[in-house]
Amino acid sequence: MLRFVAHRLVQGVLTLWVIASLAFALMRLAPGGPFDKEKPLPPAVAANLKRTFGLAADLGSPVAGVVVACPTQAGASVAAGATLCTVRALDGAPVVLRADRPMTIVAVIGEAGRRVQVGEAVIVRETSAWEQYVASVGSWLRLDLGVTYASEGERTVMEVLGKAFPVSLELGLLALALALTLGLSAGLVAGLHRNTWIDHGLMVLALAAVSLSSLVLAPLLLALFGVTLQWLPWGGWEAGRWDWSHARIKVLPVVTLGLVYAAYFARLARAGLLDVLSQDFIRTARAKGLSEWRVVTVHASRGALLPVVSFLGPALAGIVTGSVVIERVFAVPGVGEYFVNAAVNRDYPLVIGTVVLYSSLLIVCNLSVDVAYAALDPRVRVHND
Repeated sequence: MLRFVAHRLVQGVLTLWVIASLAFALMRLAPGGPFDKEKPLPPAVAANLKRTFGLAADLGSPVAGVVVACPTQAGASVAAGATLCTVRALDGAPVVLRADRPMTIVAVIGEAGRRVQVGEAVIVRETSAWEQYVASVGSWLRLDLGVTYASEGERTVMEVLGKAFPVSLELGLLALALALTLGLSAGLVAGLHRNTWIDHGLMVLALAAVSLSSLVLAPLLLALFGVTLQWLPWGGWEAGRWDWSHARIKVLPVVTLGLVYAAYFARLARAGLLDVLSQDFIRTARAKGLSEWRVVTVHASRGALLPVVSFLGPALAGIVTGSVVIERVFAVPGVGEYFVNAAVNRDYPLVIGTVVLYSSLLIVCNLSVDVAYAALDPRVRVHND
């Protein structure tokens, strides 16, 4: 089992690297940039911002002297070998700074007549996607996700996620607890009353919930219970606060997120229980005179939970990704709110940090599900060993 867990952890690290790399590539391929505004920023301001966040780099003077001319302009794309700037050295000989590769000029700060030292910046160029990727990978290896563009470098991604993640975690855990409680209870009751009105009624409700989604349920429940009837408030969620007035705020988001998955759990628990109750060892237990309650709780329950445990991985993925929508609808200040805003504003570090956070959570949860499945099914445990 330890070898299995170690192998899965190595796979998880590689998976995170691939996911972060794909997120990096997709954000760069998307149209627009982090500093594109309705009113363009002054070139000098845009250049400073790009230099601050590693999206641009300085090209320094090759010698100490006086700038003669820099024929390039901000925004221009130049070919390799093109003249960028000419500097007259102190001994009187002109020295030309040329582009060593195709590049885009962000700003020209080498004005004619300006005195410069060796290496002093005269041109600011955009860094290539590969240069940015290499720098990002180095930061990831140091467990540094960078700073957010929206805060102009004053807040790190870890600080933002550290503030928002407890809210999303509380929402997800409450929704999962609700889904498991309702789903397992309804599924086991339906299985024990097979082909009765109880079974049919519970499965009809489960089918109706499965047919819906959080995208449909969220506005419906908000409009009905929050706006029309005004039974439940929304907005103002605070993690860890459980007084009566605040607990009511958490009802609608938790119910909306957990209800659909409760229906899935109910159908799986019913199917698992019916399958186990038809096995030979259950007939043997009944033949020994054991009560039906003991047969179900002691002998059938573990086998009935196997389909539910198998679905925990996809359910956790759905709850995690679905919480983004729920947080937007019910104004929950979780990670989803920051993720959506970061994607719209092209805040590259925050988007990648959020993706890595969600991916890490899913990898750990899926590993935990595999371990739990092995604990419930001895055949899996023997195969892993």
